Amino acid sequence: MLQRTFGSRFHEQFHLFGACAFAVGLSTSKIVLSLSMLLLLLNLILEGDVKKYKINLRQNRLFLLLSIYFALHLLALSWTSNFSYAFGDLKTKLTLLIIPLVFVVKPINYDGPLQLVNRFFISGLVVTSVINFLAYHQFFGAKIYTDIRELSLFGSHIRYGILVAMGAGICLYEFTRSSSKWKIILGTCLLWFCYYTYFSQIISGVLALATVFISALVFWIHLRSKLVAGIATGLLLLGSLLFIAFLLFPINKPRTKLDERSLPLKTANGNAYSHNLLPETFIDGKAVLANLCETEIEVEWEKKSRFRYYGKDLKGQPIRFTLMRYMTAKDLKKDSLDFQQLTLTDIKSIEKGIASPQESESGLWARWKGIQFQLQNLQDPNGHSLLQRFEYWKTAWHIIEKNWLLGVGTGDVQDAFDNQYARDKSPLLPEYRLRAHNSYLTSWVSFGLLGLISFGGMVFYFLNYQWKNQHFLPVVFILVAIVTFILEDTLETQTGVSFFAFFYGLYLNPKN
Repeated sequence: MLQRTFGSRFHEQFHLFGACAFAVGLSTSKIVLSLSMLLLLLNLILEGDVKKYKINLRQNRLFLLLSIYFALHLLALSWTSNFSYAFGDLKTKLTLLIIPLVFVVKPINYDGPLQLVNRFFISGLVVTSVINFLAYHQFFGAKIYTDIRELSLFGSHIRYGILVAMGAGICLYEFTRSSSKWKIILGTCLLWFCYYTYFSQIISGVLALATVFISALVFWIHLRSKLVAGIATGLLLLGSLLFIAFLLFPINKPRTKLDERSLPLKTANGNAYSHNLLPETFIDGKAVLANLCETEIEVEWEKKSRFRYYGKDLKGQPIRFTLMRYMTAKDLKKDSLDFQQLTLTDIKSIEKGIASPQESESGLWARWKGIQFQLQNLQDPNGHSLLQRFEYWKTAWHIIEKNWLLGVGTGDVQDAFDNQYARDKSPLLPEYRLRAHNSYLTSWVSFGLLGLISFGGMVFYFLNYQWKNQHFLPVVFILVAIVTFILEDTLETQTGVSFFAFFYGLYLNPKN
């Protein structure tokens, strides 16, 4: 009926509209994601071409693997106890089934339509990333940013970083197929996405972007020589592992050798210094609590800052300790004389909770320095994303050891983690006691060995199929997913599961 009113291509065009809306919603709004998914479903129902839907569905083995993984969520309800959590998880995971189903029964081919979807996705990313960047640099808005992770205004900074990397991959692919005018636009977008990833310091985003470029290089070599591609892949993997090992290897700087008897007793103003040289008071090889006269720096601090000396900084940390660490990092004595060497920029940084000038730097160098600091201070993982992940993975493995065959069920994952944290007497504070942050471990914890095999089959069979058929974008997408699954529970959030379901579904069409 609608076709008679609006034309024979109405359902095809409406389907494309829904896909473009979903592509934009990935970087802008969960509401747009939900509405566009409903529109896509409604269009299928109104079109009602059930015979064609069945034929397309029967011909798609990749969708069958995804369906098996989703079915495990239902099967595992039989050995779960927390049904409230389970049903919430199933509600989130419905997207994992619905969106691929929509694109399997009514595929979007590459010639024209899928290219349009890609460009809508890129446009959404460009607009939101520019807004993020300008807001962070105070071009508009009154928000005070204390952490680079607040850069993303439209959702999780981690998920957003992965979307940006995927956008870079699409730009790279479209660049090779477009006219000169579009090459300029796509090349500019690609460079912007690379800079944004560098600036945002999101490790998952950096790894995803590196995966895009490594995939492109290997893919290009593979088209010319499979043997050379195999050798190049091996060398790139080895080089990547060595590079990661270098970045993560803690540089334990030797503690400055200090003899308390040789340290000054009084400041230039005649006030007494205090000196604490216990090992735990050293950070980056420097004694934070040596050459300290709090009487003087308290007075000087409150002359320069609206924050009370015995109050907290914008990160909720005691500001006096942030100040001490900052002055120590600058090789200053903690007295009124050396306090005068702090600039207004330094004062603002300390108020934001930045404990050293290096932390206020932008880009990957600052992030690397932060990771190095974490690895030098292993005793307290709280608030440190990498160290927290080590705790998450260790806890997940302890759960797996007891539930390796069937897992704990769809709804009992968080309960299992909470109980295991208590049994292990984890140093993590309650607010940091989260799930595995690793999709492979989460699948194993939830559904046992079958869950891990099913999840791996869904992902790696897709990679094998797309690689054999030399489909560049699907290969890039699934490799980005495979890499980021190591650091994130991508399928446990609406944006994460929407990202995976959308591109997995789009590329289930054998012609793409």
